[in-house]
Amino acid sequence: MAAFRVAVVDAFGAAFGHVDAFGAVGGEVVQVQSTPELPFGVDPVDPGRFGRVLVHDGGVDALAERLAALRPVAVLAGRETGVELADALSERLGLPSNGTAASAARRDKYVQIETLKARGVPGMRQLRTGDPDELRAWHRRLGGVAVVKPLRSYWGDGVSFCDAPGDSVAALHRLRARGTVQGEPIEEVVAQEYLVGTEYVLNTVSSGGTHQLTDAWRTERITANGVRDLVVAQVLLRCDEPPVPELAAYGRRVLDALDIRYGAAHLEVKLTPDGPRLVEAGARMSGLPYYTAHLLGEGQLEWVVDAYVRPERFRARAGRGYRRRHAFAWAALVAPAAGRLVRYRALDRIAELESFRDLTVLVGPGDPISPTTYDRGYPATLTLEHPVDAVLQRDLNTVRHLDGDGMYEIE
Repeated sequence: MAAFRVAVVDAFGAAFGHVDAFGAVGGEVVQVQSTPELPFGVDPVDPGRFGRVLVHDGGVDALAERLAALRPVAVLAGRETGVELADALSERLGLPSNGTAASAARRDKYVQIETLKARGVPGMRQLRTGDPDELRAWHRRLGGVAVVKPLRSYWGDGVSFCDAPGDSVAALHRLRARGTVQGEPIEEVVAQEYLVGTEYVLNTVSSGGTHQLTDAWRTERITANGVRDLVVAQVLLRCDEPPVPELAAYGRRVLDALDIRYGAAHLEVKLTPDGPRLVEAGARMSGLPYYTAHLLGEGQLEWVVDAYVRPERFRARAGRGYRRRHAFAWAALVAPAAGRLVRYRALDRIAELESFRDLTVLVGPGDPISPTTYDRGYPATLTLEHPVDAVLQRDLNTVRHLDGDGMYEIE
């Protein structure tokens, strides 16, 4: 029998790793599914790996009562769709919790940035609106590029980079016509100034308001298929190399402003000429936890276990920098056109790169293929690893050279 139980709301994808992480210290994970149907875009997981599976049908109090009978020591969010429910359940059960007072700021992209600014943390200019005329006037006053996106979404879906006021209005109409990836209607959008600078990812874990940076990444982006700043790579950084210390200090201010006192968080931050600015924050773990144990010895999953069930150990170790064993990068290919994929022409050349580690083909020969426009549209992903940063960067650049129209035979 397990020594303790932990409830994870929507333990799908990378969050399924909580099962093994808590299991390694004698714990059992209860899966709390936030909706009767699987959340959009997730693959089913083995329900037999959970101690129990509870499905939320809309009654939070009834769900909390059922969960309380299982006596969990913690309730945490596995993915973005589980953030608000995890806040509500942990608060109702009197467990370590970020509470519900700032739940909206941890989920709604507009409220998030406004909360930062209200609490003295620098943030971008933005507008929440469903009025085309108001949006057009705001973009005209802004000048330059605006980013229009749903208030509540993920994976970069529905994000439009708009050069002119008319482009912003067109993006509003498109979003209102189609809704979010979760099937929710869109009445309003958030329009934000386009932040100029390199974008970084900070992954953290908190316990009782003490924050630990578990890993930091630099993103590499291209303009393709009508999308500006499409992510094509994430490169793991050393914790002491610039600008990680500056970004980490800003990140701690963000976590405090959003009342993230417990659990994992995923911060996307741009380093602009005016300093760091938050793009968006998720009060849940990153989608790239699989490599951290190998590269760093531990990552968000291991720190989350300490945060909730071994807080003394967490506090004793918090503040120490992580140690990167090798240079490492995750990268993706970008499909240029729609049709049926006949074959890839140069995957074998990618596999011959000096730092090549592994390759995952998501669209195979014979499958339908579409132009890549957001995070779930990559035809293939790969990882690179090498003791020397320069070798890894050279190979990343080579991947970009090989990828393009010439990589794909499409009919």
